[in-house]
Amino acid sequence: MNKPQVAIAKCQKIHDYLSVRKAVKESLDLIGGLDSLVSPGDRVLVKPNLIAPYHYTTGATTSPHVIRALCELAKEAGARKVSIAEGSGVGSKTEEVFAVTGLKEISARIGVDLINLKKTKTVYLGIPNGKVFRRLKIPEVFMEADVVVNAPVMKTHDVFPATLGLKNMKGALQEKDKKRFHKWGLAQSIVDLNKLVLPQITVLDGTIGMEGMGPTHGTPVNLGVIISSFDTVAADSVAAAVMGIDPLEIEYVKLASEQGLGCADLSRIEVVGLRIEEVKRPFKRLKLDFASYREKGIEIYEKGACSGCRNTMEAVIAYYMESKGRLGLLKGYTLIFGQNVKIPDEHEGKLVNIGLCTKKFREKGEYVPGCPPHPHDLVAFFEERSRILK
Repeated sequence: MNKPQVAIAKCQKIHDYLSVRKAVKESLDLIGGLDSLVSPGDRVLVKPNLIAPYHYTTGATTSPHVIRALCELAKEAGARKVSIAEGSGVGSKTEEVFAVTGLKEISARIGVDLINLKKTKTVYLGIPNGKVFRRLKIPEVFMEADVVVNAPVMKTHDVFPATLGLKNMKGALQEKDKKRFHKWGLAQSIVDLNKLVLPQITVLDGTIGMEGMGPTHGTPVNLGVIISSFDTVAADSVAAAVMGIDPLEIEYVKLASEQGLGCADLSRIEVVGLRIEEVKRPFKRLKLDFASYREKGIEIYEKGACSGCRNTMEAVIAYYMESKGRLGLLKGYTLIFGQNVKIPDEHEGKLVNIGLCTKKFREKGEYVPGCPPHPHDLVAFFEERSRILK
């Protein structure tokens, strides 16, 4: 069995289009070139990460230079129609994101379509061997495209250690389903989605990544790399390793590999171009000492929590609350989460059970559902309780 290839190329000038294009083309040529995938007359769909109206220099969104390069290379390979398609994050307006990120101007200049996936026609598709969902509503443009090019950014995340290629396809969903993913099991839901829309090629934008409080509020990392593969799971695994993260620590990557969507075993992946060690730069991740919050009037108990719940709780406490001077909203509460956690015999605060694993305790205190809960839902929960108490 042939090993999947993942190419790593270096970009010398991350803000210069020609330099970025050179790196994108180099990474693609190392695995056979885009023209080995795109045939004359094909319809090509490029799916970037445009989560919110943030300029690419923040590390939150895919560089417009990378997107332009992919579109132009697809045209040069003979594509008769090239489109850029995205549905921005819940609460964001995709048209505004297109404008802020420069895609509106670029699309007009190079003659490609912009598709707002929140407004395009969708169709229900059954999921082969779906474990959380039996069917999902998918934009028809994915079915109509001959080639889907996935172009995510290398970022840390408030639920997973990193958000990469597989996770980026969540932008294809309608907002209702994006919320259901969090309630019913985010990691497996992402895998179920990719059973329908697994891209033919993934080109990870590591020109400017994001560390710390990703996916939108972290610190930009000027990494200057492009990582490409026809195997999205393998691409994600190599990107994670470059970020100093064990690929199998990212639950959706682990599950996707186990369910046959690609390879997450670095020993079975052929890395071409630069070696991982040549470009490796560990990304900073949020790590909190939950016990230290007891002296601030907040009791936090967890045992056996997955990275999803732990990362979510760290994001809510450190970013959404503490960094904004709102930690007082949590004062007087006892928060528990994790599959093996138990309610302490003696606790001082009002009990809040967080996440699906604590559903069994919902009659002994308040319960916030989700697997994991969305950070915004947790913040809204405590804001509402604060209003009730006033």
